[in-house]
Amino acid sequence: LVLLVLASAPMAFGAPTFYTDSTVFNAVTQIVVTEDFESVVPKDKALPSFTSNGITYVGLGGSPFANVWVASAPYNNFGVKPTTSSVLTANGDEDFSVMIKLSFPATAVAFDTYLNGFGPATITVTTAGGQTGQFVLSHDPTQIGFFGVTSSDPITKIQWTTIRGKDINTGIDNVQVGYVVPAPGALLLGAIGTGLVGYLRRRHAA
Repeated sequence: LVLLVLASAPMAFGAPTFYTDSTVFNAVTQIVVTEDFESVVPKDKALPSFTSNGITYVGLGGSPFANVWVASAPYNNFGVKPTTSSVLTANGDEDFSVMIKLSFPATAVAFDTYLNGFGPATITVTTAGGQTGQFVLSHDPTQIGFFGVTSSDPITKIQWTTIRGKDINTGIDNVQVGYVVPAPGALLLGAIGTGLVGYLRRRHAA
């Protein structure tokens, strides 16, 4: 009966979990959509927003810099010089949001990160239930970093905020969206709960 109650109880939405190790992130997630910005057009042009693969990218900086920008490779104004792929950045200081509007509830998001050495990136995650979490990301600006987040509540928005983007760009690349893979223990508990429900129904009917 205790197992039945646990299996049928509503899931409690906790705070998002953050990752800077792609191996650890990949071990607990299944990725469905990947956006590498290579097919996005136009590139190297200020855009208020654009949508690709069910993900909308919106500039948040103060006017007249509320624009996103897909920098084509090779690009020399990042800490990583030159870049070897298209990178999402923004005009002025980098401040933009990633709005996720897919046909399924995304509970896992990750992307490659580019910093400029003037300060860390502040990454704010918002979920469908209004839960928010914030992570301060630092790494060697001459290297490509990694950021991932999982949540029991669907992730709807991620905001990327850095400083002094007018001097050296920051940005993200290879956005991955998917869902958390249930742990074996959770699957077993669910199966036990489902079996108990079926057993009790058959017993009651008899």
